[in-house]
Amino acid sequence: MKNWKITILFTVVILFTFTSIVLSGLWKDKSTIRNVELKGNITLSKDELFDFARLNDSMICSNSLSLDIIETRIAKHPNIKKVVVLKDGATVNIEIAEKNPFAAATNGKEMFLVDEQLALYPIKKEHTNIDVPVISGLSGELAAGVYGKDDLSYLKIAQYIISQSIKINKSLFNYISEINFGDSNSIILVTSDDATPVYFVDYAAIDSKGNSSIKDINNTSLRRAIDKSLVQLNGFLKQVRVYRTMNSFRYIDLRYNDLVIVKNNNLPVE
Repeated sequence: MKNWKITILFTVVILFTFTSIVLSGLWKDKSTIRNVELKGNITLSKDELFDFARLNDSMICSNSLSLDIIETRIAKHPNIKKVVVLKDGATVNIEIAEKNPFAAATNGKEMFLVDEQLALYPIKKEHTNIDVPVISGLSGELAAGVYGKDDLSYLKIAQYIISQSIKINKSLFNYISEINFGDSNSIILVTSDDATPVYFVDYAAIDSKGNSSIKDINNTSLRRAIDKSLVQLNGFLKQVRVYRTMNSFRYIDLRYNDLVIVKNNNLPVE
């Protein structure tokens, strides 16, 4: 009977000691946070990000929030693509990746950046050095998280044009300043050097029946027409650079099969 009591007492002592060590370790771990480091930010300042996430260094160092909560709050920022929050000794490291815009889009009044998932987010003063094409001719309702009729279709088409132009020739991509969908019958590009309009693709020429699906980038005929026009434009630009500059042209028209029609600036206006 005494041995049994001694065994119980010994077990209780061990459990108490183990619990004390664990709790002591947790308390020690919680009390050692002295620094909060933010890494990976390019356009976002630490103050701006923390203001949005309702965070500050004191709050994090006091362990009043878990790492998961910190991560969740930061991940909600519209400019954030990915965030990882880890504790390393006395430091909490916050590693972020900002969204990488492939273009800017305008509703005629405001300008937004567009990421690879076609999400829109505001342009900030830190984005002034970003050189991307502008997608115009979209609906007036366009805003972050809001798309008007055909907006998503046009954004997908523009994304395809941009990605294909980069594949063909980086110089070709650099010549595209704007992709305009204001004309419901065609796509118009604008060059970056002197805003020369390029009549790029005519929907009716692709589908004479007026099928609405022609404005779907998954439509094989539309993709072929875009690819063909980009190759034509690239070849034309290579030839033109040899003997004249782009500002010699009032417009460039690629809407006719295997033809590049241009109008010189020095010709009288009709």
